[in-house]
Formats: sequence, C-alpha cells, structure tokens
Amino acid sequence: MILGRRAVLELIESGDIRIDPFDSSALGPASYDVALGCKFRIFDRFEEFIDIRDDSFDPAVYGEVVDTGGGPIEVLPGQLVLGITRERITLSNRVMGWISGRSRFARVGLLVHVSSNLIQPGVSNHQILEIVNLSPRPIRLWPGARIAQVVFEEVRGAEEGGADRRYFYQDSP
Repeated sequence: MILGRRAVLELIESGDIRIDPFDSSALGPASYDVALGCKFRIFDRFEEFIDIRDDSFDPAVYGEVVDTGGGPIEVLPGQLVLGITRERITLSNRVMGWISGRSRFARVGLLVHVSSNLIQPGVSNHQILEIVNLSPRPIRLWPGARIAQVVFEEVRGAEEGGADRRYFYQDSP
C-alpha cells in the first residue's frame, strides 16, 4: 500500500524513513519531491559496445564525475547523464520506495530514470538518476531543482539480505 503524507511523517518520526536534508514543503499527499544534486557522470563517446552479459560493467570506465558546484549542466539531445539527488534517503527493512520523474519535466522530453526506479528496503543512498534528454533541444539542469519524486510503500514479510547490496550506499553517480 502506498503511504500517504501522515504515514510518511510517522515513519520519519520512528526512524524507518530518513531524508537528509528533509524539507516539509517537498512532502506531498503521497510522494516526496527530491532535488537534483551537483554531481554528474558524463559519458564519453566510444565505438566499443557494452556487453550486458558482462556483470563487471562499471560506468566509471566510460565517463568522469563532474561537480558543478551549484552551477548548471546542459544535457544534449539524446544524451545520457547520471545525476544524483541532493537528499540521502535511508529506509528500514520495513519500507521501500519508487522514484519517478515529474510531469513538468517529462513534458519537455526529460527522463530522470531509465529503468531503475526501485529503492530497496535497507538502503541509504543519494539516489542515482539516469537522465536522458529526448527533446530536440539542449536542456539546462540546475542543482536544487525538484526533479523527481519518491513514493513510499510498506514492506511485509521481507527477509534480510535478499537484495544485491552493491549500490546500497552511493554518494556519487
């Protein structure tokens, strides 16, 4: 069941959900708006293909992390950039989340996640955003913009240690 504002506030009070920094004005009736951070991974162009059967694929090999220091970044048409949320979201094993783009940005062709919208129970991350510009025009992104939203759900019957934990404590895209 999706958790409403009151339930989210109760879970924040109990420590089952931690959002740092927390801004009460970003908490809506059924979601929390997260802001864009300052770090981005810009992918270099390579002729070499990526083989998805290779589990050791590391995005760090294909591009450097840029810290804009609060300044904007331009995403070109068709470009993929990894970004990160300003907020660190920490969830107990009782709570999970879904991250989704906001319609105001989707209407100009900006995707903020390609496929990994699940936030696992037990995570403590700045969420990674897979940002793609589907517009025919460049899009300028500003750190601090509320670019995505997180919907929280209660988890029942979960067992410890079932998820792949290699991305559970990310601080950089």
